[in-house]
Amino acid sequence: MDIPVAFRWVLAALLLLQLVALVPVVRRMRRPDPAVRTEARLDLLDAASSLTLLAGLALDQGAVMLVGAVLLGSVIAVKGFRAHRAHRIRQQA
Repeated sequence: MDIPVAFRWVLAALLLLQLVALVPVVRRMRRPDPAVRTEARLDLLDAASSLTLLAGLALDQGAVMLVGAVLLGSVIAVKGFRAHRAHRIRQQA
């Protein structure tokens, strides 16, 4: 799979935006509230897996892209499970 140079620059810009998006996540991880830190850890793993997926795509490395996709899918599944559980707890109360 050969990616044109223009798309590689677009992917590089997306990688840079993902790196910039890590700054607020790291700041939230330093807060004293455990719930905020847990969400921040999931967001950090989400951003890191997105970076891995984009890097694998930009570098034309299928294995790296697959690892990023599996990590991203896992994080999305955990976030969905947590949201579903929180919604069910709110309904019971």
